[in-house]
Amino acid sequence: MFNNQNSCAAKRSAAVHVKSLVAAMGLVASGSVFAAATGGFSTTDGGNLSGARSFSASTYEQINTIIANAKLDDAGKKVTGGAYPLIITYTGNEDTLINQVIRDHTVDASGNCPKARWNDAYRYVEIKEFTKGITIQGANGSSANFGIVINKSENVIVRNMKIGALAGANNDADMIRIDSGVNVWIDHNELFAVNNECKGSPDGDLTFESALDIKKASQNITVSYNLIRDSKKVGLDGSSSSDIAGGRKITFHHNIYRNVNARLPLQRGGWTHMYNNLYDGITDSGINVRQGGYALIESNWFQNAKNPITCRYDSSNCGFWDLRNNNVRNPGDFAAYNITWSSGGTIDATNWTTTQPFPISIPYSYSPVTPQCVKDRLAQYAGVGKNGAQLTSSVCGGTTSSAASSTPAVSSSSRSSSSVASVAPSSSSAATSSASGAPVLSGTGDYPSGFSKCADLGGTCSVTSGDGWVAFGRKGSWVTKKVTVGGSIACTVAAFGSDPGGNPNKCSYKK
Repeated sequence: MFNNQNSCAAKRSAAVHVKSLVAAMGLVASGSVFAAATGGFSTTDGGNLSGARSFSASTYEQINTIIANAKLDDAGKKVTGGAYPLIITYTGNEDTLINQVIRDHTVDASGNCPKARWNDAYRYVEIKEFTKGITIQGANGSSANFGIVINKSENVIVRNMKIGALAGANNDADMIRIDSGVNVWIDHNELFAVNNECKGSPDGDLTFESALDIKKASQNITVSYNLIRDSKKVGLDGSSSSDIAGGRKITFHHNIYRNVNARLPLQRGGWTHMYNNLYDGITDSGINVRQGGYALIESNWFQNAKNPITCRYDSSNCGFWDLRNNNVRNPGDFAAYNITWSSGGTIDATNWTTTQPFPISIPYSYSPVTPQCVKDRLAQYAGVGKNGAQLTSSVCGGTTSSAASSTPAVSSSSRSSSSVASVAPSSSSAATSSASGAPVLSGTGDYPSGFSKCADLGGTCSVTSGDGWVAFGRKGSWVTKKVTVGGSIACTVAAFGSDPGGNPNKCSYKK
């Protein structure tokens, strides 16, 4: 049975409508402003609001009953959008089911699966037309072999849910699906299946459905700190070429993708911001930007990845990407990180340059760490059982970069070197050369004439001699900053206040 964690209501029967003894709860109306900082486009507190009622449940059927009851007030009358906010803690464990489905769908040497189950019924929780605010959170140690569908609902948080290997792909059995969801936060979950296709599956493509699909009139979504692994189809942003719904705004940050095939996401229209994600093991294609969509791809780590940024399977209306400060800087880095390409892309990022600047302002504050820190530390923070822990610059040894951009950055491919050479950012310790004596930089090499390298991007430049001026950039495009001899500065955009587009930027000073 599910349990109401409010002490008074806990005494009531869970088999009937759950009623509270609280007569005046001061419920937050569905049109209220939700203010939690998610590090992305979503702003929601989910069910963590005044008047919320808390429950625990050990099955998806119990969760559905709790949600149905929450649509009725204490007099049993249906309330549009829900009668009160909900916090539901899932305590069940379905590891046995998950492991059986994995065994049933793991191919043998001939590509056959022992017992394909793509026609099984879809087991799922549905949050439908609920706008009062709801959080579904997994207890540590819980696991689910059912999906969560968010349908025409607002102000939803799904957190700490371990969801694995759903049967029923032929019945659209997604692990998480957002259909016309607004202000939704998918945070610190683990989603996984098997990254193979059983011989004979419907359409040759339905052994498993998606880990996370976001479709229809969905808006302001944040997907953060999730571990998504061993999945063939990770996620859609739009179900078809016509499903662009005026443009979705979605942020993907601090997620780990391991041994996944494709759709990271498959983006149709809209605007996505991907920062501080770890892409390790992409077996077919990664961020696939289509139907005129825009993707800001920033401070991520890519390795062992096939076609990591692309527009493919779309011959007429490819989207655009803005590449900033990722570990891969140019095609010369592909071999080091095992980045490979195959034919079939309409446009691939084989030259690793921005195709269009991201055209909208970022309305939230965020502080990305270096890609190296993502690689080294993110696994300690992403996924279930982490109690909401977040990766910050202090963990990485100091501030690395920060942003709350109001204007799009200029594409590095469209910069003029003369427009940024010898210009220092405005700050207390640096100004333009005419105002503060900053050196006039010249040359077309990696470093200005007379300067020597002191750090790669993301490293620390220690100034041991010279006049204290440090150059940030490369090949004729630099900004400068004055550093005390004996001091140091992070070789980052944040430290210098501007991105000269050196692709990659490096730090140097007069020794």
